[in-house]
Amino acid sequence: MMARAAAAAMAAFGLCGCVAAKPVEPANPDFTCTFVHRSTSVASLKQLPGPIQKALHDRVGEMADRGEFFNNGDVVTKPAPFDRFIRGGEIGERWYAWYEHGGIAYWKQILIFGSDPSGAPHVIAEAHAIGQDALCAQTDRLLDETTR
Repeated sequence: MMARAAAAAMAAFGLCGCVAAKPVEPANPDFTCTFVHRSTSVASLKQLPGPIQKALHDRVGEMADRGEFFNNGDVVTKPAPFDRFIRGGEIGERWYAWYEHGGIAYWKQILIFGSDPSGAPHVIAEAHAIGQDALCAQTDRLLDETTR
C-alpha cells in the first residue's frame, strides 16, 4: 500500500523517471499572439528587409537570432550577444522588432520603425515590454500612440 502511494506521488510530481513520448511545451505568447492591426510577421532576423536589419543593428548592436544562444544573465558562460531577436514584421507602413536583452537586468524591448522621406528606416517609437501582457497588445497600443 505504501509503495503504491509513493509511486503515485512520484508520478504526480514527475519523479518517476518515465519518459514522455513527445514533450509538450506551452505556446509562447511572444510567438503566437495576434495583433488588432493587420500585420505580417517573421520569425527570423534574417527575414527582415535589409534596411530594417541594418537599422536594428545600428540601434542595438550584435543580436542572436530567435532560438540561438545569447547571454541572458549576468554571468557570461561563452561569448555571445546579450540581445536575441523574438519576432518582427510589417504593420501597415511600419515595421516592428521585438528582442530580449540579457544581463543583470533582463527585459524585452519593442521597436517601431518608420521611414524618413528618403525611405531610410528609423525608430519612431519604443518601449520596454511590461508585465505579462502580450507583446502584440503592447505593440498595438504603441502603434496607436504614434498615429494620434
